[in-house]
Amino acid sequence: MTDLVYLHGFSSGPGGNKGRFARQWAEARGIRCHAPDLNLPTFETLTLTAQVAAVEALLRTLSSPPVLVGSSLGGFVATAVAHRGTPLAALILLAPAIHFARRRSTGADWAEYRAQGWMTCHHHALGQPLRLGPELLHDLPHWLDDDTWRIPVPTTILHGRADAAVPLAESEAYAQRNPGTVLHALEDDHGLLAPASLACLQAALAAAFA
Repeated sequence: MTDLVYLHGFSSGPGGNKGRFARQWAEARGIRCHAPDLNLPTFETLTLTAQVAAVEALLRTLSSPPVLVGSSLGGFVATAVAHRGTPLAALILLAPAIHFARRRSTGADWAEYRAQGWMTCHHHALGQPLRLGPELLHDLPHWLDDDTWRIPVPTTILHGRADAAVPLAESEAYAQRNPGTVLHALEDDHGLLAPASLACLQAALAAAFA
């Protein structure tokens, strides 16, 4: 049977709102759901390389290609795993952080982090501020080329028109680079928790497991 794997976003955890929604949807249908903690090696020493390696290791234990759902930074990790060749049944990307490494390497919002090598972030899963160290900053240059990736996996993207964290244009460009991608531009923000957005996610999950 095809499993569902959910990848959470930055400064979050597997028990967030969309993670719970995906798990409840899967469990109600007898589908096994995996939601790894991607604060790896720890949040303070986070790297994309560690996240991608952990997901690849998990997927190697499954008996068949899964449906991989990635939210925000988890969406970036999902595309990296697909690009690197892990077999997948389908991708569902929720406001995926396309060009995460590039935007964090040049954008004004992380300029202070780049200058001093650390920053304080509110960790939504733990409900407290944590200090993000320089490991992620040093790891970003390894992940700057995702605009060259071509993902031959059936892909559905949900992205809010009012997303202030990841521009909708990133998902629009991804869909143009990867023919066959279905993009739903929704009247929502980065959280994608509006009833219409959750209904769209439910429909995407149903289609992926049809």
